[in-house]
Amino acid sequence: MNQAKSHFRSELAIIPSVARVIAALVFVVMQICLLGLVPHFVHGPDIPPMPALVAISLVGGFIVAVIILMIGYVYADSKRRGMNALLWTLLVIFVPKALGFIAYFLLRKPLLIPCPNCGAEIGSDFRYCPKCGHALTPTCSHCGRSISGDYVCCPYCGKPVAAQATT
Repeated sequence: MNQAKSHFRSELAIIPSVARVIAALVFVVMQICLLGLVPHFVHGPDIPPMPALVAISLVGGFIVAVIILMIGYVYADSKRRGMNALLWTLLVIFVPKALGFIAYFLLRKPLLIPCPNCGAEIGSDFRYCPKCGHALTPTCSHCGRSISGDYVCCPYCGKPVAAQATT
């Protein structure tokens, strides 16, 4: 439970400060508009009672602020995954009914990891670093397929694994 909570906090920490400030400003502006301006300019039986107006402004402001924070999260998360951040941000903004968010979370790439040799950011499914050529997984010297480091023979070609198998 504690690890899940800390993982959630680390994910929230990537939301850009600009998105946090915009979300807070939008929340405050919605409160001012709905609680300060509506009762003064709208009169008659169409205006809800003040307790309902307070509830509407708080819930509405909270929902809009969360949407803005989610857009900021998509922008930052897509950048750290090596995806086109501007494209995904525009998609989640303009595709209606949260379908952009659903598409993003279904189609996003895995997180990038650092190469143990040069430190360049690489995909977690890469076999070789594109910057320095370092082999990220052990490979069979005969057929070139990925194998486990403790294999005695290659399960694909049957040849004995050389002691100098690349790690």
